[in-house]
Amino acid sequence: MVKGKLRKLPFGKLPADTLSRSVLRYIGSRRGDVVLWPKYGEDAGAVRLGGTTVVIASDPITGSKNLVGWLAVHINANDVAVCGARPEWMSSCILMPDGSTARDFRNVAKQISDAAKRIGVAIVTGHSEVAPHVTSPVVVGTVAGRLVARKLVTSSGAKPGDYIVMSKTAGLEGIAILATDFRDILASRGVDKRVLEKARRYYFRISIVNEAMQLVKSDIVTAMHDPTEGGIVGGLYEMARASNCGFTVYAEKIPVSREGWEICKTLGINPLKLISSGVLLAAVKKPPKGRNFKTIGRVTKHRYGMRIVTKSGEEKIKQPPTDELWRVIQEYGEQIS
Repeated sequence: MVKGKLRKLPFGKLPADTLSRSVLRYIGSRRGDVVLWPKYGEDAGAVRLGGTTVVIASDPITGSKNLVGWLAVHINANDVAVCGARPEWMSSCILMPDGSTARDFRNVAKQISDAAKRIGVAIVTGHSEVAPHVTSPVVVGTVAGRLVARKLVTSSGAKPGDYIVMSKTAGLEGIAILATDFRDILASRGVDKRVLEKARRYYFRISIVNEAMQLVKSDIVTAMHDPTEGGIVGGLYEMARASNCGFTVYAEKIPVSREGWEICKTLGINPLKLISSGVLLAAVKKPPKGRNFKTIGRVTKHRYGMRIVTKSGEEKIKQPPTDELWRVIQEYGEQIS
């Protein structure tokens, strides 16, 4: 007999305690060739094959309706790249709702192929079906690649004193999704069509493979992470928790695009807590040269906690935030394009 009422989980990633108790304890056989096991905050796993380390990542795309295939490639390739490996192979599983046509499958498959060609990834296997309990297109991708860094890079490698850097602008993927799936709502509230079109094209900036390879070559990186759900704040929390560290980050140093600010303000969204695939978060021994990365804070000892400093004070981060995208999807429901 089950005592009490089971708590219903919110949309998005599982809370850390639920993930640990209900998922991460079930890892099959304890094989000796596994060199990176599942762990909270880690983007991928890794196995040793002879003299080669192969990194493997798997993620679904569930928050976008129009570019699920494109995103499935890049989100999984990013998770491989932040471990210091170059993405090479992909398996895709395409699940479509009742009423889908051959054209619908062709559109998604072409998105997958086009995205994969951009970064040199081959589609080697997969599965496609009309699924009875699916209400929107879902693509689950698995990407693998061989390690090119001198050693495996993990989310758990950050050390107190490291600089925290990021590429591009906060909320990159979320802003592209909003500009695409919420375009009618945003246009009706006065957002200029040119702003929406420019923001929609953020989809083509989702890959962080080049940035990750740049840091790997510089030999200054101690940890890398692809901040997906929960945005920059969620990514910082995951990297710090995995590393058993804290952080102090300054909100005014986190770049947000003009289009991003306008779209987020219109919908009442915090861009720092909006899904941010396309951004690379990293802990480094010293700030990298060039304009590709902005220094936004420092890694601290665990006892100092996780802090976002703003002009009006500071926010202590004690748990990962629920992504803003889930909130607006729930709020607007069937109004989404």
